[in-house]
Amino acid sequence: MSEHISKAQTAGIGLTVGALGVVFGDIGTSPLYAFRESLAGEHNLAVSEANVLGVLSLMFWSLIIVITIKYLLIVMRADNDGEGGILALGALVTGGEGKRTRMLVLMALFGTALLYGDGMITPAISVLSAVEGVEVAAPSVHQWVVPIVVVILVALFSVQRHGTEMIGRFFGPIMLLWFGTLTVLGAAELSTEPSVLRALDPTRAIQFFADNGGRGFLVLGSVFLVVTGGEALYADMGHFGRSPIQRGWFLLVLPALVINYLGQGALLLNRPDAIENPFFLLAPGWANWPLVVLATAATVIASQALITGAFSLTVQAVNLGYLPRMRTVQTSHHHRGQVYVPSINWFLLAACLTLVFSFRSSSRLAAAYGVAVTLTMIITTILIAAVADQRWGWSRLRIALITTPLIIIDLAFVIANLFKIPAGGWIPLVIGGVGFTIFTTWNTGRRLLTDRVAKEALSVDRFVEGLAKNPPLRHPGTGVYLHRTPGRVPPALLTNLRHNHSLHETVVFLSVVTDNRAHVNLAERDHVTHYDLGFHTLEMRYGFTDETDLAQDLRNLMAGGLTFDPNQTTFFLGRERISVTDRPGMVEWRERLFAFLFRNAGDPASYFSLPPDRSVDIGTHIDI
Repeated sequence: MSEHISKAQTAGIGLTVGALGVVFGDIGTSPLYAFRESLAGEHNLAVSEANVLGVLSLMFWSLIIVITIKYLLIVMRADNDGEGGILALGALVTGGEGKRTRMLVLMALFGTALLYGDGMITPAISVLSAVEGVEVAAPSVHQWVVPIVVVILVALFSVQRHGTEMIGRFFGPIMLLWFGTLTVLGAAELSTEPSVLRALDPTRAIQFFADNGGRGFLVLGSVFLVVTGGEALYADMGHFGRSPIQRGWFLLVLPALVINYLGQGALLLNRPDAIENPFFLLAPGWANWPLVVLATAATVIASQALITGAFSLTVQAVNLGYLPRMRTVQTSHHHRGQVYVPSINWFLLAACLTLVFSFRSSSRLAAAYGVAVTLTMIITTILIAAVADQRWGWSRLRIALITTPLIIIDLAFVIANLFKIPAGGWIPLVIGGVGFTIFTTWNTGRRLLTDRVAKEALSVDRFVEGLAKNPPLRHPGTGVYLHRTPGRVPPALLTNLRHNHSLHETVVFLSVVTDNRAHVNLAERDHVTHYDLGFHTLEMRYGFTDETDLAQDLRNLMAGGLTFDPNQTTFFLGRERISVTDRPGMVEWRERLFAFLFRNAGDPASYFSLPPDRSVDIGTHIDI
């Protein structure tokens, strides 16, 4: 018994340390720039005792309310088969019908699109802020900061194809060292000015607003930088589970962040001029270079978490029908979430480099940071209220009492960040708008396409009846026709029959269906319906995070007595050619966008892991 408990404890500790390296990277590197931007950024407030304590109070209570209460204790209860993230959360509210459900789903899609903007800005601002620490020790190297950042970012994105499984084991220990360093640096300075603990009094935050008026409210846009990793905590829940993330937060991350921010506040009370870079000036001179190296490693890890999150988000969006197929590489046989999407990787690199060359400093880039995340956070709060109503059975009064204060706080952060839009905040909004347009256009276009094909297609029953009266030639083997509409005859089969006048002895109409669940158990994966003359329909169900390996799953198929000999099975894939017409559907520019996305979608044989030498494409023409 004690041996089993010991093993469970060891596994729990391992997961907690692992979570440090993936989950807390973004929020854990905020001390590099958050305090500086709150006082010396675009607001340029006086570094007075009242302002320092007021900003500290805002930071502390933001961590408590937004991260601890909202995300750790409430939002993380909403798991979709163990998976988290706003797209998984949106899938939880898709069970109902009507305008309300449709609106909630659209909000989830918009929040998802905004996270791509966050994925572009986080690597750029994090690495920039770390490398800028070099200027504290050697101001003369200022002109080399941007080139160094570019080299680091190029190297970071270039190794993504190798996956994170090999280097992931080092992430946790490095972040453990990072949070330990945050604690030591903060505690050392805190011991010289313990009066800074007065900032824990929430009335200091209220007094700060009273003293600074409108400018004080706008500071919320920079204070928000301390909680920008909140969505990552929820999104990565599926990799580690709720308990390891909560343990890591309460036992190490939260204390380390609070102590370091208090230490920076104590430093500013003693040396107001240290506002130029309070984090690095916490350290003695001899420790500056090692701290720069450690900070750079921490920011690279933080960036890795956002990049990996973008890959996982893309896979979910593709499987749920909001993005066209993309080439995806599974980089780990043990962890489903570790994937590599080449097109997204190089797109993020190009976006990061563009941001670095455009803004050239973390202070300027901070103006663009936060707008997207604040909007995503308020969408999360609204979706949580819907889940509490639909799934948890909470009363309307309970929902209102818990979520109303959270929405008020979210709204305050949103409004404060909206003033950043002219200075660069428009960038993630544009990215989010483009992403949202692509999501909705692809989803609507696929639905129109499916409806058009279904209306023109024969039912399987009717087709088999007609075939019995005029049977074609049959040849040995199995022909598998992939089709998006269960119970209907694929156009590819009709085209093949019309040209070749023969069919395989066994014909299977295969439909791949993605559930709103994250995972579908193997026992629930396949459903077979048999018809006369050797015809069968096979429905394969997957969760939106499951890997779709049809070739392997068909070899292991047990239902319905069907067997698939790899050497005797041919896969027929319909290649629709889309023509834009004036038929009712979408507006013309969206139809043209859909047609463009459809033409450039990934190869279905590769996406479904089908053997290329046993796959045949058959073209059909469809008007939309």
